[in-house]
Amino acid sequence: MTDPAIDGFQFILHAPNERLSKENRSKIRRHAMKVVGAARRTPNDASHREPAKYYKTHPSMDMSSLLPPMPLSGLELLVKDQGLDPLDLSSLTTVHIGPIASSLLQLDSSQLPGVLAYRQWSYFSFIPPRFGHVAALDDAFQCLVTITHSLLVPKHRQSDRVILQRYGKALQSLQKAVDEPNSRYYSEILCATGMLSIFELLNSPNGQLWYHHIAGASQIIQFRGPERFSSEFDIALLLSLGYPICAESLLNNKSCFLDDPTWIQVIENAIDDSETFTDRSPLGIRLLTLMVRVPGLAKKTYHAVAMQHSLQPRDFDAVATKVRILRSDVAAWRRDFNMTLIHATDTTKKNSTPDTDKRYELLGVALIIQILTSRMIVCVSPNDRGLLEEEVQSFATELKCLLGSVGHHRRAEFFLTQKVKIANAALVTHDDFAAAIGCDRVIEAWKLKKFDNAFGRRTSDGRTCCAQEE
Repeated sequence: MTDPAIDGFQFILHAPNERLSKENRSKIRRHAMKVVGAARRTPNDASHREPAKYYKTHPSMDMSSLLPPMPLSGLELLVKDQGLDPLDLSSLTTVHIGPIASSLLQLDSSQLPGVLAYRQWSYFSFIPPRFGHVAALDDAFQCLVTITHSLLVPKHRQSDRVILQRYGKALQSLQKAVDEPNSRYYSEILCATGMLSIFELLNSPNGQLWYHHIAGASQIIQFRGPERFSSEFDIALLLSLGYPICAESLLNNKSCFLDDPTWIQVIENAIDDSETFTDRSPLGIRLLTLMVRVPGLAKKTYHAVAMQHSLQPRDFDAVATKVRILRSDVAAWRRDFNMTLIHATDTTKKNSTPDTDKRYELLGVALIIQILTSRMIVCVSPNDRGLLEEEVQSFATELKCLLGSVGHHRRAEFFLTQKVKIANAALVTHDDFAAAIGCDRVIEAWKLKKFDNAFGRRTSDGRTCCAQEE
């Protein structure tokens, strides 16, 4: 399924102080002409409206505090037409691994109503007062609503041409905003990027362009800097995109920029002590700060294994020590989670609620961290191989059992199914990691590659990995 409006699209990000190269300017012009051409060949849509003009403000300012209240007639008409409120889409921010989620929805789109059953705190809560002010946000939201409605009501699905035309328009608006110095730092631009990543997991058979948008969101966040994440909208964006950014980094074999004291402090500042199992609860925030460490340690582990013949014993010990610290920290988190669960208010076991679903989601993330950290130590510390490989199998089995117990919690089931791919990868490679190590100093590189490939993680030759890190 292709369309001239988006075929070959490349989302171009560049440093704020750098001029666009001639090549990138040509790419943008070519893409813009394709979208315009597609629009001219498509019948006019009565619901089409002109994109809102950009307002000239300082990059660090929150637009909602500067703009006068705007009649929400445009948003109200869209909600009335499609039957979807921005808050109805909030649960889609719990998708952490886009390609897996995309494959699940392609196999059975009837899962979507269960995923959207409950509203939760997310950046979608902040869209209504901003709708109609920034074209990139407006176009991205309309694009996302169109594909969501088409999946929920297949009999009234929009044609592929209409869906892709709106997607092409949203991409063009986003690119224009990124190129504009006065708008590239807007919270609304980051929000639009996040929404287009969700569009990709809903509309693509494999969600591969999800990586593209999450990587783009990661760059925008870094360009903006920690100091711009202080408003509630910005905090919601950072927390909602935090796990997808970690997943994209892990699967592409690179470190996560959020694993930095300054960014960790920004995340911790978002804690809401009145919450128990939400993303902003002390447990939720603490778990995210653990997760941001995983991609970098996985990268270091892969490098140590791939380059083992050129490294010294102290190099392996250094990696193992850092991974052991994370393993200890996540074990402590599990103990605190269990104690909090014991003292939590009892809820029904038969019906899904936002609170119970969040408990499953947090536990699922913790189990993934435990599987990966224990397997990393197995790779670089031969003396711990026997004990910790059994630990890997125990955590993987626990995650699969957890999934099997949540059949009536549709959102939790959808979330955990994304995670189980890593558990399955650990289980099917057990014999390889349990077997005695040959003549190599640590685990053989082919075994780690087999494990990584089993859950879709990119691998390299080690040298390339190291060069990229430097």
